[in-house]
Amino acid sequence: MTDIRPARESDAAALAAIGAETFIETFGHLYTAKDIADFLEKNHSQAAYRELLASGRHALWLAENDGEPAGYCVVGPCTLPVPDMPGNSGELSRLYFLKRSQGAGLGTRMLALALDWLDAHFEHVYLSVYSENYGAQRLYARHGFVKVHDYFYMVGEHADPEWIMGRSR
Repeated sequence: MTDIRPARESDAAALAAIGAETFIETFGHLYTAKDIADFLEKNHSQAAYRELLASGRHALWLAENDGEPAGYCVVGPCTLPVPDMPGNSGELSRLYFLKRSQGAGLGTRMLALALDWLDAHFEHVYLSVYSENYGAQRLYARHGFVKVHDYFYMVGEHADPEWIMGRSR
């Protein structure tokens, strides 16, 4: 049975493990070992997730299949380099699922929870997606997101071409 629930501080280790595994599964082939290690320490450590969970400005959800972590989501204030970003803008900053948990509709379910939360707190919502992640781009487009900007997301010394997509209520 699959469950999606708000993440708790005690979930920091699970969030860090999923964050690292999904990043390596999806993008690991693009980077040097040093760039990966530095990126994971900064963005996917237990401390990084504890900080997000304690911020009071973010919401995180954890998906579990029969009690085993399967994916997660992070939303909060927008930190993307959106040109002329309007005030009161939020961000879907992470929506990641382990490959073995993909294709069962979990991403769509969790995205609906995230968008409901974002719409309750922000007037504008943005996200960043890898320029070659066509499946995610289609998912986001089905939920009203449109491409608004190209930029490069740095992973160590490597610049990833990304899209910023946005939607307004």
